[in-house]
Amino acid sequence: MGPISGGRRKIPTVLVAFLFAVASAGCSWLNPPTFSPEDLKDVRTDVDYRMVLTHWKRLTGEKVIVGGKVDSVDNRTNRAFIRLIPMPLDENDHPVEPESTHGYLLLIVDGPVDPSRLSHGKKITVIGVVRRMRYPVALDNGGYLHLVTLDVLRMHTWLPRVIISSPPMGPVMTPPGGGPYVPSGGIP
Repeated sequence: MGPISGGRRKIPTVLVAFLFAVASAGCSWLNPPTFSPEDLKDVRTDVDYRMVLTHWKRLTGEKVIVGGKVDSVDNRTNRAFIRLIPMPLDENDHPVEPESTHGYLLLIVDGPVDPSRLSHGKKITVIGVVRRMRYPVALDNGGYLHLVTLDVLRMHTWLPRVIISSPPMGPVMTPPGGGPYVPSGGIP
């Protein structure tokens, strides 16, 4: 017989440690990293989109990771130009809604892209090399539309977040004599 104390079995410490390790590491396989460690080699992770927009001259030639929402896609035969509304990234490199944003990033991709995967409003995260400012356009309010260009090395497109709602708790109320499976149009 196993060790019994007051009618209860003792749970071995090793089992508790194992269950704790599984519970704490369990999320990593449900939420894999956006980019592999090889992709992130030599990437300046201390740089965000605000720094790219304001200090692009100092960052020219640097690999950075940025994300945001696709504003427009211009496909050409040998490359695509994606105008990106930049957004801050969370701990999983997923773009999150900013308080406000100023400027755009112009992503340059070798070869055309599938416009259905990169439609307006689609969230993406990219690893790219900062290149230059391209055609700053004067706006009516006196500001400029900044188009800092990045050559895209890796791109990750995000699926829209799904909110799962549960059915209402409690009994299902039905009309008398109708049974629990009455179509909304009346009695079958």
